[in-house]
Amino acid sequence: MKARRARFSDARAIFKLIAGYAEQGLLLPRAEDEIQRNISHFLVHEDKKRVVGYVALESYGADLAEIRSLAVDPKLRGRRAGTKLLEFALAEARRRGIGRVFAVTHAPDFFIRQGFEPASRHALTEKIERDCRTCPKRRSCQLIAVVATIPERIALLILGDSASPISAA
Repeated sequence: MKARRARFSDARAIFKLIAGYAEQGLLLPRAEDEIQRNISHFLVHEDKKRVVGYVALESYGADLAEIRSLAVDPKLRGRRAGTKLLEFALAEARRRGIGRVFAVTHAPDFFIRQGFEPASRHALTEKIERDCRTCPKRRSCQLIAVVATIPERIALLILGDSASPISAA
């Protein structure tokens, strides 16, 4: 199994996975044409050239992104595919220079095990402005917000024999 950036041809498989979770009330439904328009936001996990999981990494500016719609084929749950997708998404965020990543989720424990911290949804004003105000579940939402800080590379500067290394973040 491997993770990679999504291609336009993956939109149908992503749509089907989202639809299955949306029927259970775990994800909001998304139209296939919306997925196609936003395919550059998606990362997929494939097994034998078949998409078995996906995650969207959606930017909210230069320093903030959301992990959206993380889901894995139910038959493959428990095989670390979700963890691998999240790790790939965090690596992509780091590559883009994004300093903070958040998720709004039914499964906060999964994210906390990966280093995220619980947060108030109301502190995520960017998310509220973009999505929550028009969400059909906004009044009964039970989702939990989690946030992770993406560490930057640490550079060590040695000033001389008597100087100590300094962390530059």
